[in-house]
Amino acid sequence: MINIESLTFKFDPVEDRIRLVGNLDNGQTRIDFWLTRRLALRMLDAGNEMVQRTSVRVSKVPSQYREATAQFEHQQAQERMEVSHQPVEETEEREPGLLQRIDVSHKDGRYQLRLFNQDEPNEVAAVSVLNYDELHQILHLIHSGCESLDWGAPALFAGPAGEDRVLQ
Repeated sequence: MINIESLTFKFDPVEDRIRLVGNLDNGQTRIDFWLTRRLALRMLDAGNEMVQRTSVRVSKVPSQYREATAQFEHQQAQERMEVSHQPVEETEEREPGLLQRIDVSHKDGRYQLRLFNQDEPNEVAAVSVLNYDELHQILHLIHSGCESLDWGAPALFAGPAGEDRVLQ
């Protein structure tokens, strides 16, 4: 199992997948995965639910304002995001594995992502521990990839389609 300390995303229109690279150029063991449309959309949906369930601020506001509060926190996290636009170098030593499953758990304000490769579906291939802002940033990057690849991802924290919201 590899501990991932940094995550990098590359949106690949030829493969029609998102390449998730763990530990790109940080001195740790690199690991690459392909993230499919199906898994990316499921991750966004589950992330939306997790944020609304685990955020102290979101859980304390009346239910009609929860999605708007989550969206506000999401925007704040994006503003604090440190982004590198360095290209992702292809590696010949190891082909990306197909990411089959991502388990996310929450404890003491931290989120643990456990990534499972299709080749060994019962063994954790990699783990990453994130804080709340980093979780939002990962959701944002996956959502950006879905938009870039035209996968029809709904807006994050926007609620059901066609629902109008007015904050007063």
